[in-house]
Amino acid sequence: MSEIKVKEANFQKHANKLESASIGRYLPLKNGNMPYSRANSINELRSALIDLVDVVERFQTVTKKDSDRLTQMGTAYATQDQSAGQKISQLEVR
Repeated sequence: MSEIKVKEANFQKHANKLESASIGRYLPLKNGNMPYSRANSINELRSALIDLVDVVERFQTVTKKDSDRLTQMGTAYATQDQSAGQKISQLEVR
């Protein structure tokens, strides 16, 4: 087993952060700093989330248009089927 050497001041600082986290006062993202992530700042994360929301809204618009088109196509096919069925039934009667 290896020995880990930590300065008492650093240990105390981390202990204080943990204590304030349990109370709800520790805010690691407060000053636009995200030391434990790959993002450089909270602003980049914020802009990425806004971009994601924009993409989802655009995708929703596109799928809504596709849904409307599919509904129109279904109505058109149903109308054609009815007219074809009527023509076929007229041919059988004769």
